[in-house]
Amino acid sequence: MNLALRDISYHRFKFFSSTLGVSLLIMVVMAIGGIIRGVILDSATIINETGADLWVVQAYGAHPQGGTLGPFVETSRLPQQVYHAIEAIPGVAQASPLATAWEHVEVMPHPTRLMKFMYINALLNTASMVEPDWMAMPKLQRFIVIGYQRGKIGGPPVIVAGRGIESSHYEIVADVKTGFQLGQRMRLGNFDYTVVGLTKNMVGFTADPVIYTTLVDAQNIIFQQDPNLLRSQRPSVAQPFTELAANQTRLAAPLATTAAAMATSTRFINAIAVKLVPGVSAQKVAQRITHWQHLQVYTASQAVNLQLMGSNRLILFQLALFRDILVLIAGIVIGLITYTFTLDKLHEIAMLKLLGAPSGVVYRMILQEALFMGLVGTLVGSALELLIEPYFPRRVVATYGDIAQMLVAMMIVVVLASVLAVRRAMHVDPRSVLGGG
Repeated sequence: MNLALRDISYHRFKFFSSTLGVSLLIMVVMAIGGIIRGVILDSATIINETGADLWVVQAYGAHPQGGTLGPFVETSRLPQQVYHAIEAIPGVAQASPLATAWEHVEVMPHPTRLMKFMYINALLNTASMVEPDWMAMPKLQRFIVIGYQRGKIGGPPVIVAGRGIESSHYEIVADVKTGFQLGQRMRLGNFDYTVVGLTKNMVGFTADPVIYTTLVDAQNIIFQQDPNLLRSQRPSVAQPFTELAANQTRLAAPLATTAAAMATSTRFINAIAVKLVPGVSAQKVAQRITHWQHLQVYTASQAVNLQLMGSNRLILFQLALFRDILVLIAGIVIGLITYTFTLDKLHEIAMLKLLGAPSGVVYRMILQEALFMGLVGTLVGSALELLIEPYFPRRVVATYGDIAQMLVAMMIVVVLASVLAVRRAMHVDPRSVLGGG
């Protein structure tokens, strides 16, 4: 006969209601761990899925050592033709020019029941901070535009609906998190674009989803200036050639035309994704590019770390610390519950000792109940976390390895937390059953 199971059966409501509370706490701990893993995956998604070995960006930026921090962390701007020179470097299999930028469009929200519940909760608790009819207002859908040359790396890695980009202009492939539908048309820059395909899990380190276009379309969206602004700039562009026109008319006109064309040119890129020949040293090729082209080069792992340890660094540290604190709190809660259960059973423990039951039997009963609570609480909490993962607004990923680690951690914490209850049981005097001291 197992005393722990008999005691749990006798106090089943009290035990399982306490275990449910522990499960909800473990669910929160697992969710925080899943959020941490999601942030890490978001920071690495574009870099890893592109398949580039090296990322080339503008050489001089805001960084003290003189280098733009990666293709998606800081603004980088390069002439488009630079990628031809990089592709000619020995060891380079492919150099793909990319144009990238954050953009947005206004869309009408389609609130789910969960969003409505959160809205009502915000309205009740922060009435002064929430505008009335907020759910009916257009929202800004932010996304990252990535323009690539068809046939080169940098495009959508997988199409889950529709097709890839086949036309030279005005077609886009969007991540499903944008909420865009196949066939939907939208205005980006000065042109209308049609969604012809959908991809999945392609987001930036800020969790903004990605849309893909051809390189030329992305350049038009990102670099093309407002026509009204161009009209106001034309006099200033032509001004330096006024005096030259008085003396060298035939020379001034072509120069003025060239200057105007350069002022309105969109033939720029933000980064170059480089695929190397198998077996070639990435460090050596990076040194050649830096030396001969005077550009900043990062390996794929360095580019991921720049995104991960940039604006996400403090978020990850805080979440990890909060998770550890919650694990400790869960252990303390289980310890207090076990201690309370032990206090309720002092009379029974004294009776067992009076009847000659070994002390080890009593101590095993207490420890087994605590371990069972930790085991069931961890498994139920993990199952609940896996169940609610799809409803989080940002990617949350908890793995079976995380569950196994949580089980081990909780078993250790539970054993330590049950020491107080065991110590209390050790001091129970069997004579208290008979009314003795």
